[in-house]
Amino acid sequence: MNALLRNDAMIEEVSVLFGALGDASRLKILRVLLEEGEPMNQGAVAEKAGLSQANASKHLGCLTRTGLVIRAPEGNSVYFSPVMPLVGDLCDLVCGHVSDQAHASYKALKGRK
Repeated sequence: MNALLRNDAMIEEVSVLFGALGDASRLKILRVLLEEGEPMNQGAVAEKAGLSQANASKHLGCLTRTGLVIRAPEGNSVYFSPVMPLVGDLCDLVCGHVSDQAHASYKALKGRK
């Protein structure tokens, strides 16, 4: 077992982080930010993620509070970018696991025929 998970305070912090990642809209926002590769304003994030302005604002706030996204004011605008490499690495790891599970399920179903 990872020594860090033996600490209850660390478990609480990790739980908050995974809670922030447990929403499809927030994952769409992270995907948009990762694909864009440069800071984006809220309107652009909302449009590319297929979310309303209000919904994007709520989710960007959550991602910022949990430290997954950086909020950088510039004049009258605010730009958002993912915290790298944490967000990219974490998404790659989880998506790789999901892909492996789907592939294993497919192989198991194919073998039953």
